[in-house]
Amino acid sequence: MGHQFHHLSGTFDINFLLLIIKGKIGMLKEYIDIGYIPDETDFVCEYSLEPAPGVSFEKACNHLAEECSIGTWKYISLLSPKIANRLKPHIFYMDEKKQTVRVSYPQDLFEFCSIPQIISTVAYNILNNKIIHRIKLYDMTLPSAPMSEFWGPKYGIEGIREIIGVTTRPLVSATVKPKVGLDSATHAKIAYNYLTGGCDLVKDDENLTDQKFNRFEKRAQLAFKYKDKAEEETGERKMYICNITAPTCEEMIRRANFISNIGGNYVMVDAATAGWSSLQTLRDVTEELELAIHAHSMIHSVCNISHEDVISRYLVTKLARLVGFDQFFIDVTDEKILEDKKELMSLRDCCIMDKVNPNDNMHILFQNWDGIKPMFPFISSESGIPLMSEVMNIFGNDAVIEFSNNICSHPMGTISGAKACRQVIDAMIAGISLEEYAKTHEELEAFLNNGV
Repeated sequence: MGHQFHHLSGTFDINFLLLIIKGKIGMLKEYIDIGYIPDETDFVCEYSLEPAPGVSFEKACNHLAEECSIGTWKYISLLSPKIANRLKPHIFYMDEKKQTVRVSYPQDLFEFCSIPQIISTVAYNILNNKIIHRIKLYDMTLPSAPMSEFWGPKYGIEGIREIIGVTTRPLVSATVKPKVGLDSATHAKIAYNYLTGGCDLVKDDENLTDQKFNRFEKRAQLAFKYKDKAEEETGERKMYICNITAPTCEEMIRRANFISNIGGNYVMVDAATAGWSSLQTLRDVTEELELAIHAHSMIHSVCNISHEDVISRYLVTKLARLVGFDQFFIDVTDEKILEDKKELMSLRDCCIMDKVNPNDNMHILFQNWDGIKPMFPFISSESGIPLMSEVMNIFGNDAVIEFSNNICSHPMGTISGAKACRQVIDAMIAGISLEEYAKTHEELEAFLNNGV
């Protein structure tokens, strides 16, 4: 046995210390391994990376892998060869021209069921440093073992369809407007108008929680009474979705229990502000309460503002499905829908496909969802009725389409607005032009005549 050197934190072989002194363990810090084939148990990430001025692409990539795994910006004496060999990541693909790098991380680096720990490892620790000027995490392939530890959606698309009783067409949704300022009684009455007009789902907006002018419990109770009334009058199942986003996890869970106790099927949470730990906690609770989750998330808008130092919208959508939302806010469709078509299609696939094949142009990696249920994509139709055919072409029938602004701007009022939006869907499902369908549906005719 060789000589031993005693350190405050442990005992080390003297030969290893000599290697440190001689500078011969640089190999431990070299992560570029182009010939490496990722193991099926590895987490694989694709990044877009721009080095800081004066820094080579190789050095920046090496620094990325180091910071996201076993290294840091200073030398660490406790980094033994044993640790390095077990936990060292591999940079197996680099394209400096496209500023693209792929890194394969050993699964032992991760706490499998923890989105906060996983994202902290592969993304957040590397943001804002002097070696890398700009970085974006586009996608991450998760292996089977960690996938099996996530709930995924409780109901998914088929389960939600069974609850609501709509088997084929897209679901029609709306948010009560104005989003804040209404008292509970007026709010609930507007929801009733939407539901009787033809909406399947009506929900709170993201910033309506438990304000003085519209208390959470009173709003929920009144909205549920009007929901029941709408069901009796229409003969259809209807859902009202209350926003349970709260200051603490405890209060959010209390609100979820309240919804369950008064007969609710759904809860809504603002995913962008609640945080991953809260979202995973909520998913645990809803499993027992048998509640579906609608996740509102303007994080997509944040990701769109700048291409610098962010996680892609695609990966956020993937994480949302892993956590276990039954429906997830994908995007607001507007006049740029044709420009965004490929990205919207990729987000759709992330929500609903059992397997997603790689797409180099879109920075999408292979993912086997291993039986995790599909998640309803939720689309807001800011594009208006004239472009609704494009929305349907992209998402097909498996989508929840939000029509709030269309409903509220209808010249005959909100009930007629909801009817017109439902007629748009019915016409498209039947393969009839909107103009032809409008001849026998006055609400749709008023829609088209007023350019709504």
